Amino acid sequence: MAYKTLIFDFDGTLADTQQSIIQTMRFVGEHLNIKNIDEALIKSLIGLPLKSTFEKAFSLDEKAIQEATIIYRKHYNEIAIDAISLFEGVKETLAFFHGKGINLAVASSKGREALIKILQKQNVYELFTFIGGEEDAKNKKPAPDIVNLIMDKFNYNPEECLVIGDTVFDIEMGQRAFVDTCGITYGNNTEDELKKQKPNYIINSFNELKDIV
Repeated sequence: MAYKTLIFDFDGTLADTQQSIIQTMRFVGEHLNIKNIDEALIKSLIGLPLKSTFEKAFSLDEKAIQEATIIYRKHYNEIAIDAISLFEGVKETLAFFHGKGINLAVASSKGREALIKILQKQNVYELFTFIGGEEDAKNKKPAPDIVNLIMDKFNYNPEECLVIGDTVFDIEMGQRAFVDTCGITYGNNTEDELKKQKPNYIINSFNELKDIV
C-alpha cells in the first residue's frame, strides 16, 4: 500500500457534525445575547479552532471567548453530540484499513473529550492509534503542528502519511507538514474550493480512499 498512516480531520470528514456545530453556536449566541447570527459564516469556519470561530463569527474579546468556550463545550458534550453520525462507508472503510495494519489518527480542531465520546459512541474508537484535539497543539490548524506531533510521536515519515480532510484548512495543514493530502467533497468545502488548494487527491465518497491507499 502507498501509505502506512492515515491522518483524518473529523468534522465533515469522518462525521456529519455541521448541524450540531451550528446548533451549538446558536445556543452560545443566544446565551450571550448576540443578535443576527450568521449561520453561513459559521459553516465557512468549521474546521478552525473555537477561538478563531468566536472571533470571526461573534467578534468576541478574549474574556468573552473563554466564557463562550465553556458554554459551547458543556452544551456540545452533553446534548449536541447525540445528533452526530458517521458518514456512509466510514466505519467499514476504517475497519478495512485497520485490518491491513495501517495506522489511523485523528487531527481535529474539536476538543479531545468530544472526539473520544463520539468515536466511542460510534464504535470506532479502538481503530485509532492517536486522537488529536484542539488542546494537543500550540499552533492550531491550518498550522502543521498536530500532524508533526503525530509523526514525531510514532516516528512516521512524511512520505508514508496521507492527510484526509474536507476543508482547505486540512489540506494546508498537511501541505505545511510536507505530507500528501486528499480532499473530500461531501463536507464543508466544495470541490472547487478544494481544487484551489491543490491537494494530491480529491474523492467524492469515503470508500474511494481504498483506491488511493
